Amino acid sequence: MDETVLKLPKYVFRRPNGSYRYKRNVPKVLQKYIYKKTLYRQLGATYTEAIANLPRVHRQIEHLFQIERLTHPEERAATLIEANLGEVWLDAAKMGMVGQEHNVLPIDAYVDLADELELTTLLPTNVINLVRRAKIDKPPMTLERVFFIYARDKAKSQTQVQRLSLEQRIERLRKDIKACFGADLWAHRELKEYTRRDATALRDYLLGRMSPSSVQRAINIVKAGINHVIREEELEDKNPFAFLSVEGSAASKEDRLPLSEEDMARLTGAFESSDVALALFVTLADTGARLAEIVGLEVIDLDKQNSSIWIRPNSHRSLKTKNSARLIPLSPRALTLLAPLTEGQDGTNPIFPAYSKPRGNDLASAMLMKRLRKVVADKKKTIHSLRHRMKDRLRNSDCPEPLSLAILGHSRNTIAENYGSGYSLEKMREAMTRAWQT
Repeated sequence: MDETVLKLPKYVFRRPNGSYRYKRNVPKVLQKYIYKKTLYRQLGATYTEAIANLPRVHRQIEHLFQIERLTHPEERAATLIEANLGEVWLDAAKMGMVGQEHNVLPIDAYVDLADELELTTLLPTNVINLVRRAKIDKPPMTLERVFFIYARDKAKSQTQVQRLSLEQRIERLRKDIKACFGADLWAHRELKEYTRRDATALRDYLLGRMSPSSVQRAINIVKAGINHVIREEELEDKNPFAFLSVEGSAASKEDRLPLSEEDMARLTGAFESSDVALALFVTLADTGARLAEIVGLEVIDLDKQNSSIWIRPNSHRSLKTKNSARLIPLSPRALTLLAPLTEGQDGTNPIFPAYSKPRGNDLASAMLMKRLRKVVADKKKTIHSLRHRMKDRLRNSDCPEPLSLAILGHSRNTIAENYGSGYSLEKMREAMTRAWQT
């Protein structure tokens, strides 16, 4: 393999001696914490070795850059030592193995770093003193730290869109928790001090301004974050949010109404002025897929020859559940509208580039809803009603329930149904053709 012609990933460069390094400029806002303008990390002597080490190194640097969000002095001091001296020096400080009596690492490097930080930054004195003493005690486990650790660890396996979505949800939760408990408790009260009464207080506060289903989703994030930290940090604390119910959060038939045939006849004209809007509307109507599943399609996911689409995770979006990944048939009219959008495009290009970005689902939903509301005023009828409509049409055309669930990407959580490769494309097409004609 000729390494001289290989295209290098972002932040990677090849040194004159042939080895590879990671180079990352430190954002200006962080230079007051990390006393460097550029960070370097050795990746390896060969391209293969560098590519293997890149994800780990990139995660480490991303973690360092999150210091701006930290408030605990111990966390800040630890990040400063790791960024400026390295992991070995941080581990020594955490274990209290610094100084001549331990015969491991001299304290001079920590003192010099603290002096530099004192002269060149606006860091709090307690943070600088922790660096100077080279003794990093574990900070208390507060809700603030719970969500920091949870977001950091989840980011290791998430796409950019997933990371942004989780960060936005946590930011909204942070504001709500501060409003409910107070900023001081958010940042300083230890997790073990929270009780079931606190959990119900937050739930009731959220119910004052959210629907029950939205409150349940928010509580689920709190539960997931606390469970993650208890498991990963090996804490003995109990999760006060465990099994916390939210009355009225379960889905009901009244949550969304399917669009009637009269609605559909009038709606078509509202979407015809835009090829993209019409393609989205028709594809959603004739597949019953979720909006995010269609908005995130790549060119390679459209099989024109077999008139079908692959719904699967990619770099533009994840899927709601494991069972959401599926191959489903397209109606002739949906294929006719989608095919022109893929002409001349590379396989990994998004079919809907305007919406294949962070918050793209929201933008697509807003665009479609604006057109829908020109025709349908009933607030229980939305773009998601197209999914309910397909469910009804499958049911009314005598489609077996397991086949209907497979077409719509629902999860049944039964062991038996997770074996095998599922229904064939032909079997699905037979059921969907009857639904299209119902």
